[in-house]
This record gives sequence, C-alpha cells and structure tokens, in this order.
Amino acid sequence: MELEFTTSSPEETKKIGRKFSGILSPGDVVFFLGELGGGKTTFISGTAEGLKIKENVSSPSFTLINTYDFDKDGINLKLVHCDLYRIDNLKDIPDIGIEEYLYDSKSIILIEWGGFIKEKVCKEFLEIKFEYFFEDAVSEENFETVNQKRRITFLASDVCWAKKIEMFKDNEAI
Repeated sequence: MELEFTTSSPEETKKIGRKFSGILSPGDVVFFLGELGGGKTTFISGTAEGLKIKENVSSPSFTLINTYDFDKDGINLKLVHCDLYRIDNLKDIPDIGIEEYLYDSKSIILIEWGGFIKEKVCKEFLEIKFEYFFEDAVSEENFETVNQKRRITFLASDVCWAKKIEMFKDNEAI
C-alpha cells in the first residue's frame, strides 16, 4: 500500500504528522527517508503534538536519540525519535542503545536516516519518504525559487501497516 501527500508549508506537513499520530500504537516502528530539509523532523514534531507531547521536538542530530513521555489511554508511553545521520554503519548501532526501544511494547520509535538498518529489524515497520521539489520556475528578477513543496509518501510493505494506512487515508480530510 502506498499513500502520497503534497504539502506547501511546514504547517501542512505538521498537520499530516498530527493526524498520523492517530494510527500509531505502542511498539510501532517508522523509518523516515529523504533528503536534508525534506520535512522529516517537522512531520515528527506534528506527530508529537498529536500525541499531546508538550515538549519542543527537535532533531537529535548530535544526541542521536531523544525520548518524550506521554500518556495514551492511561498508559505511560515513550515517543523515541532517532536520527542516524551521523552513524556510518551497522556495527555502531549497539553503542547508541536503539535496541532497547525497537522491541519495547511501550515505545513508538521514529527513525530518521535509518534505511541501512531496516532489514535488520525483526518486526513490521512503515517507511515514510520525504522529497522536496519546486512547482514553479526560478524567478529571473531575484533568482529565488517560488512554490517549494514537499512530497510525503507512506510505504506499507506488510498487511498490518497497509490496514493502518488505509484507515489514515479513509479518515484524512486534507
């Protein structure tokens, strides 16, 4: 199952993230792929808002992992935001402690730049791909590009995530 959105602003990207939070469950793993500046952290910030997390969510580029506590249906859970941009290979993964969250039934784990580890994860996961593009040409007057957009593509490769994405699509009103 594949689902695609196009956004024209950071607020639209956050809005999709907020709505996406409604289909997340404890134990879920989501990989965020795409270019620098593609909107991954903005989307994750919106997801955190949808989970009623009050803290400011920023990319853990140097800390590698940020955790945020939240309650859902009276259960204390964690949103785990990982940024593996600075990790060069699989052998470095045990050093950052990501395994303790990957299989934790009380955590939702969102991983930026984790494409190189997804084949090693022994559970279902969702991929969300971010791309930016320019709908209009470069202005000749000031050489600025106008109408920058983001394409957000949800790629579900298993039945569980396909059902969740179908629910998201059916309840989407963007």
